Amino acid sequence: MLVGSVREGRKSLPIARWVFERAKKRTEFEVEFVDLAEWPLPMLALAKPPAMGLSDNADQQRWAAKIRLADGYILVSPEYNHGPSAVLKNALDYLWAEWGRKPAAFVSFGNVGGVRAIEQLRGIAIELRMAPLGEAVHIFNAHEKVEAGRFAADSRDEKQLTQLFDSIAWWAAALAAARISKA
Repeated sequence: MLVGSVREGRKSLPIARWVFERAKKRTEFEVEFVDLAEWPLPMLALAKPPAMGLSDNADQQRWAAKIRLADGYILVSPEYNHGPSAVLKNALDYLWAEWGRKPAAFVSFGNVGGVRAIEQLRGIAIELRMAPLGEAVHIFNAHEKVEAGRFAADSRDEKQLTQLFDSIAWWAAALAAARISKA
């Protein structure tokens, strides 16, 4: 699970903690909390595109080792100016093969529940050869649901998150089996 914002006072962090705490209760998968604030990836300026393979850049190598471990991803992103955060887009752009043939699910918030950020993230995921899921969590009125660093989900948020977990568990298992059979 990636926390896709590093902004001071970010709402992504308490929302991501809510997702993480709920995910830890599931028995069909394990989840790791990856906060991009702890992964200061410089803006991608490598000489060759990641689709051509990894370079000898230490940041890219470390990031690839982390991302390679997962069978699926939940991306938590605010909607900034009708799209996902720049730090999340940069983190996605840093790699190519490591993302491939794995499901991607989305949790977002913003003026219209993060719909436009998720729409763009799905297109990016397709280009990275991920399997973007239709299930997503669109959080409305996030500013009213975050207080003292905690997120208070409503029943709609909870229902969407349960559906997202059910879907990513199925897709992660199915695509992991498919990757193994191709190896």
